[in-house]
Amino acid sequence: MAANELRDTPGRLLLGWALLLSCLVLLAWRIHLHPADYEWTEYPTALGDMKYYNALGKEDRYEPSLRFPGQEKGLYRRMVDPVVFDDSTMLKLSLDATGRHLVYQRAQDWGDAKAPVYLKSGENRYIEFGARKFYPPYVPVSQ
Repeated sequence: MAANELRDTPGRLLLGWALLLSCLVLLAWRIHLHPADYEWTEYPTALGDMKYYNALGKEDRYEPSLRFPGQEKGLYRRMVDPVVFDDSTMLKLSLDATGRHLVYQRAQDWGDAKAPVYLKSGENRYIEFGARKFYPPYVPVSQ
């Protein structure tokens, strides 16, 4: 009759799963409360950024429309058409003063204060901002 005894195997499996899931929930709660205790890998690149630039002002080439928080002087749009750079080579610098767009710089230009900065206008497409290039004065066309 020993072969017909119940061994309570399903109950033991359920108890094991309950213990494992309880430990997982406790670990997740601890990470949630104290995230600084754990090493996180955050990729500081432009991958996954979906807030695309459309316009900051009426005419970005003639108005210094890109500003950083605490900065009086703004930066001008330097290119009409977007330039193509791989998203994984662009490093996030910070948010602009409006808080809507992330500002990027090429990884090879990291630390260079005179290097241009970019706003993402599409996947692998960037609008360059920097010191003002020479443009003729803007005069609206009268009709």
